Amino acid sequence: MKKDLIIVTLISLMIAGIAMYVFVFTASTGYRTILVKDDTWERKRSYDFSRLEEVPIILYHNIDGKGVYSLPLDVLKNHFELFKSSNIDVIPLNELEKRTVTGVKFNKRSLCITFDDGYYSMYSKLLPLAKEFGYPITLFVYLDNVYHNARASITWKNLREMDDNGIDVQCHSISHPDLTALRKIDTVESRYRIYEEIYLAKRIMEQYMGKTISYYAFPYGRYDLKLIELCRYAGYKRVFSTDYGSNVITRTNYCLRRHHVKRTYSLKTIESIAR
Repeated sequence: MKKDLIIVTLISLMIAGIAMYVFVFTASTGYRTILVKDDTWERKRSYDFSRLEEVPIILYHNIDGKGVYSLPLDVLKNHFELFKSSNIDVIPLNELEKRTVTGVKFNKRSLCITFDDGYYSMYSKLLPLAKEFGYPITLFVYLDNVYHNARASITWKNLREMDDNGIDVQCHSISHPDLTALRKIDTVESRYRIYEEIYLAKRIMEQYMGKTISYYAFPYGRYDLKLIELCRYAGYKRVFSTDYGSNVITRTNYCLRRHHVKRTYSLKTIESIAR
């Protein structure tokens, strides 16, 4: 009996010590601890995986525009032709999200295509190209780049039409700030800006798009653990960075990686990312 009491006491002290450590850590860093168990976020057992369990997400920006991240339309079309001739499935992000929960590998090599920012070329050039190939594409838009009425800029009407025709419109903040820089400032004003850029952006988009906004792409791809947590609290199913590398479906990562594509990339480089 005395031995049992000692064991119980030791276990109680261990639990108390762990609880104190968690409290001190979260209090000092500003993090909250989620106490409700959620099995879907557990990391699955690690084992050897094949390309059928890896999904690269390719990130483009503009078409026929200026800058290193803008591609000529014919070059982008060559990329799409490459995916088709290589027998690679272009899948929507929500299919990748489902597989990170189930862990069921694909029957053939797959990848996702995303665009950031919301240039008018998304409506005038990407939409016809996506229809031609039948590719599901996700467009992350920041709200300051969207207009109610415009001829040379994208509008909410354009976005709703795109969303009805295979281009899934999702959130990329309101004004495209560096959220990690706002975190470092750490004032009442900067914390409110972060609230606007993550939480309020989602609600505004849902009102204009008439649907639930599930995904968030960090501006400039920059993030930290606190920003990831804030996105979870805001209700996003997944967030997206610009960390390079494929996404392995046997791991339920909340923040998924994407490959930036630059104008200078050769077709061989795109092939190496997609294969």
